Amino acid sequence: MADQAVEFLTVGALNRYLSAKFSRDPYLKQISITGEVFGYKLSNGSAYFDLRDDDDASIRAYVSPSVLRGFSFDFKSGDKVNLTASVRLYEKRAYASIFVFSMQPAGLGELYLKLAEIKNKLTKEGLFSKPVKALNYFPKKVAVITSKTGAVIHDIRSTIGHRNPKLQIELFQSIVQGDKAVDDLMAAMMKADQSDADAIIIARGGGSMLDLWPFNDEKLVRLVASLSKPVISSIGHETDTTLTDLAADYRVETPTAAGNKVTPAISDYYHILDQMIYRFSDDIQRSLKKNLDQFEYLANSPALKSFNQVFVNHDQKLQNLNLQLVNLFTSRFQKAGQQFINLTGKLDALSPLKVLDRGFSLTYKDHKLIKNAAELKPNDQVKITFAQGSALAEIKELHDVGKI
Repeated sequence: MADQAVEFLTVGALNRYLSAKFSRDPYLKQISITGEVFGYKLSNGSAYFDLRDDDDASIRAYVSPSVLRGFSFDFKSGDKVNLTASVRLYEKRAYASIFVFSMQPAGLGELYLKLAEIKNKLTKEGLFSKPVKALNYFPKKVAVITSKTGAVIHDIRSTIGHRNPKLQIELFQSIVQGDKAVDDLMAAMMKADQSDADAIIIARGGGSMLDLWPFNDEKLVRLVASLSKPVISSIGHETDTTLTDLAADYRVETPTAAGNKVTPAISDYYHILDQMIYRFSDDIQRSLKKNLDQFEYLANSPALKSFNQVFVNHDQKLQNLNLQLVNLFTSRFQKAGQQFINLTGKLDALSPLKVLDRGFSLTYKDHKLIKNAAELKPNDQVKITFAQGSALAEIKELHDVGKI
């Protein structure tokens, strides 16, 4: 029997065949898988990690930038997750990897989703971006909201006692976990805000997500954001972040840090005082230099260097103006006097006395000037006024009455 010819495949051809089988398999197009994140890293907006289980089995995972931006919370190595993905084969190396569509924490998935929902809602409202209320540099009293037992209140009292022994501490005790914690915490917060404290510290020790859950309650978080006094939050350990931490004016990692935050040490006061002295000194020096520069400018100005000449020049100007005023007054007075003489002459020419000087006379009857003979009748007594003197007369006859 003759040997049959054998057709050898290239590695690339085999890998392309396997890749096609992967892409056509309906089960591999979308799978639901659980495991632990290992070697989580970000590069150019994408996420890469290995997903492995308790049997030390692992598979490489990839999250695209668009999918990663849709996550409502952050992941890190060591997190146990539930995810949906498609399985693909990398042709060059012929290894399988999963392309993630969605991912959420395993076990506490619903709780994480609820936290993300509340956080996104309050973030859109701007509740976490309100202006920070300033702390008093010289506080007299601080209100502390926490459990009356445990290391938290002890650490706060110890820290404040060392840094500022005169600062009063008023404890508004509250349970800090469990179903009744939210109402208890809210009542304590309202009392603290109505007190004469300068600031409020909300604190508790570490714990699981369920232990810290009351500090993620929406009503409690809204109340923290609405308090009139500055709020310092220290909930859980450094890696824990609750919504109360985000709503507070200041978030610190430990109760000791909260005590430090509300009580600047003496060295801090000295530093503030040094800054104020430097600032005031700098302001005074700049003001003094400005005034000296202005003084030198005025001292070197031509006006002050030749003051006498300036005075002489102004005196000469004043004399010239005075002479102009006298000349103007004289000219206008003479002109007005000539106008007066001319008007007097015209008035005198129109005077009745001038008419009498030319031989005319004025006739009056009962002190009334007679202008027409028709105003008289025979036997009327009249008074005739001449240029010089007057005479009484009696009318004998009237002729051509009404004619000139």
